[in-house]
Amino acid sequence: MNEILTQEENAGSQAPVTEFYLGTVTAWSNADGVQIQLDGQDQAMTKRFKMMQIPRPIHTGERVIVMKQAGTYVILGVLGMPNSWQRIPDLATTATTADIIAKINAILAWLRTQGILWT
Repeated sequence: MNEILTQEENAGSQAPVTEFYLGTVTAWSNADGVQIQLDGQDQAMTKRFKMMQIPRPIHTGERVIVMKQAGTYVILGVLGMPNSWQRIPDLATTATTADIIAKINAILAWLRTQGILWT
């Protein structure tokens, strides 16, 4: 009996509807937010939206999942393969300058592949 009353009460209430979309980043700015074009739209939206913080920069052209709630959109995250962590062994105490430079270059190259470091 309580279950029926609860369903009837909820049926009359106007809870906000949450919708999810896929889209593409068309522009972004640290100050203004992210501009997107949702799948199925002919052009990008002119408004810029907030997004969840991610541990790397977002790039134009990246695919994103977007949530629409109460008339606005929030970019939840970037779609794609998870970041792959790379183990870079420690340098020996007898490392030469060339060894250190090679190791630093390997670290920088990996950071670029993860989108953490821009070139």
